[in-house]
This record gives sequence, C-alpha cells and structure tokens, in this order.
Amino acid sequence: MWKVLIEHGALKYLESLGQRRMENIKESLRLLKESPYPGQGIGDKKEIKGTSKSAFRMRVGDYRAFYIIEENSKTVKVTEIMTAEAAHKKYVQV
Repeated sequence: MWKVLIEHGALKYLESLGQRRMENIKESLRLLKESPYPGQGIGDKKEIKGTSKSAFRMRVGDYRAFYIIEENSKTVKVTEIMTAEAAHKKYVQV
C-alpha cells in the first residue's frame, strides 16, 4: 500500500473546485494507493519523459494530476492538479 500526499499548491487548487469535482478527483487520487504505476491497477496513468525524477500524470476527466513516486518511502506526491487545457499549454511536447 502506498501513501498519497498532496502538496500545498495542488491541494489549494483542488479545494477551489466545486465540491462534486473535488470529490471526483480525490476519489481518483485514492486509486494511487493501490498502484501508482502506469499499466497497473485502475486509472489512466502515464510516465512523463524527460524529467530527472520519475514523474507521472493521471487523467481525471478534464483534469490532470501530476505526481512523483518515492519508491524508498512508498510515497506518491501529487505536485500539481490542473485542467487538461492548462496542462497542454504548460507541458507542450516538441
């Protein structure tokens, strides 16, 4: 079992959403406790290439949750949550 932590900025954004949307995203993030890696468990997860750490994103409807995995402490740290549109603008693939 993995521990899932949401960093302050991501939590603040999550709390700014409507109650229903916030609960939807939180429920999806709970799935990371069972299996944070792509290809395992439930959820649309993908590794982000070109980063120094093992960075991943999880698709939750029109939102994206970005996270890193700390294998030694069995911890998943959610670093950012944003709309898909904002994610595409911020992380443009070349």
